[in-house]
Amino acid sequence: MKRLFTLLLCCFAMLAAEAKISAPRMYAHRGCWSKNEAGEFVIPENSVAAVTAAARMGYEGIECDVRLTKDNRMVILHDATLNRTARRASDYSRLDKPVYLNQLTFEELRRDYVLESADPALRTPIPTLEELLEECKRCGIVPMLHSALMESYHVAQEMFGDEWICFTAGVEHLKRVREFSDCTILLAINDGTAEENIARLQQIGGHCGISTMNYNLYTPEFCRALTEAGYEVQASIFPAPREAYAQRNGVTFQLTDYSFMLAEGEKADYKMTHYNGWYNRLGLGSLIDKKSAGRSFDYAGYVVEIKMNRKSAEIARECEKLGIDPMVRVGLDGAKYEFMPCGKERIFIGRRSVGAPLPTAEFVSKNVGHKNAIRRVKVRIYEM
Repeated sequence: MKRLFTLLLCCFAMLAAEAKISAPRMYAHRGCWSKNEAGEFVIPENSVAAVTAAARMGYEGIECDVRLTKDNRMVILHDATLNRTARRASDYSRLDKPVYLNQLTFEELRRDYVLESADPALRTPIPTLEELLEECKRCGIVPMLHSALMESYHVAQEMFGDEWICFTAGVEHLKRVREFSDCTILLAINDGTAEENIARLQQIGGHCGISTMNYNLYTPEFCRALTEAGYEVQASIFPAPREAYAQRNGVTFQLTDYSFMLAEGEKADYKMTHYNGWYNRLGLGSLIDKKSAGRSFDYAGYVVEIKMNRKSAEIARECEKLGIDPMVRVGLDGAKYEFMPCGKERIFIGRRSVGAPLPTAEFVSKNVGHKNAIRRVKVRIYEM
């Protein structure tokens, strides 16, 4: 009996570790922004509306960029210029010449420019740092400040205590933040071994970790070394299918432009579950046609959960011996993901949608690997 109890404990521990790897903490890059088919923002990036949308879509928090106006007011903007994300307030015309933020006073910025949006109600002024943080507080989500401005960190500390995230480069700079805050710190890196990056994080101290856009860095061994040493590992806006690879390899934070996860305790607006037999069809088809024909979605998102069989890795090896392609390939509105089955695991991928119809989820290729390796697929849809 004691041996059985020990075995059950080991199984639960393995399942817990699997869940940790499969479900990193999700942060919306510049908030939960979206664009329409014409390429125009609908929900503007780095906007108050993007914070609201992120909370509804189940993100734990949002990342934002802080810059200064000519008269040293802190506002939320990624680029040095307004051209990509803003329009003239007077007639909503495009900016034909470069308009630099650091050449505008705060009064000029708020008077003359609005954020680009196909929705007139969202053509709002570029927000101040305080305005964006107030919306984070109202929505109950965590702000991640991508900023080099020490003053911005003090504002976040005053408003959130230690419940915010500092994200930037430079060990010496981050050591100064640690002097007044016990917040989570993410050091932006581009290279280095696991041991070298652990040494950098030891200098910072406290709850901290690394973040990179270099997806080649995050091997399973690299991620394991960092997490076993007690540090966070963030995948920063990896392209498809690298986001899913990062989840598999063990990242703990995922900063993303489109994927999202279900918030704890929050139910999807619509669900679809496909059990064994679903794979005989080429694709899952239009989700809006299957679950809500005639409904109009302004802003929506969905997440696809693929649950693999315990023997999927063994099946993949057999496929390779027989000359059969073992890869599982999924297409989500042009974003291509492919997975080599690695045993029992869950893989999450997702997209945002603006307007109808909702995006389609399609399994691109049919083969023995698909039929035997995948146990179940769930699709969950969320409305704004």
